[in-house]
Amino acid sequence: MNSFPLLLTLLIASSGVTATKFPSCAPFPSSLIEFSSGFKEPLAPLVRDEYTANFIQHKWNRNLSHITAGYISNSPSVGIVVADEASDSGLASSLFNYANTTQDGLVDNTLKSYSSNSSAVEVWRGYVNSGFPLFSQDFLVTNNAIFGGLVKRRFNEGYVASWNIMYQGAIPVTVYVNNCNCVVGYDFFATGERTKVITEYFNIQSKS
Repeated sequence: MNSFPLLLTLLIASSGVTATKFPSCAPFPSSLIEFSSGFKEPLAPLVRDEYTANFIQHKWNRNLSHITAGYISNSPSVGIVVADEASDSGLASSLFNYANTTQDGLVDNTLKSYSSNSSAVEVWRGYVNSGFPLFSQDFLVTNNAIFGGLVKRRFNEGYVASWNIMYQGAIPVTVYVNNCNCVVGYDFFATGERTKVITEYFNIQSKS
């Protein structure tokens, strides 16, 4: 039996999910509408980089389909991302220390997990290609992001802006940013493993 739908339902119900909206922020200008005669490509914005949020993530390739939901904390001030998640294989908590990375971009990861067939917490530490990037304020600017248009995303009212980058010069990533410059999700495609990952945020609490 696949228990993930129940886990996701309980997570959303317990968190009181609502569409993410920031009513004090101005809407996107008409110049961002792709087929508008007044269209003008915008410069990449600085994003609100200190935040917490609930998330859902789906990772798949020919060999796997893994869906997880949880709570994430993004904190560039200390160089850390923490992702607490639940899936049909159990519970896990990952701490990604971006202050400790290898020359080829692998991130120091401490993983604590509890599987359904285990009676104890398992702890693992090593360097990984993280599926949870650290979003700094100038993440889009330093990665030379290109505007990809206004799109609809689950859990968000209205349109959000999509921004396309090549992360580490090798991984195609699309980052979604709302009209208050808050990251509301991201997609990427890992070419080596032929793996697609979709991540969506809700109940976002910005601290910056």
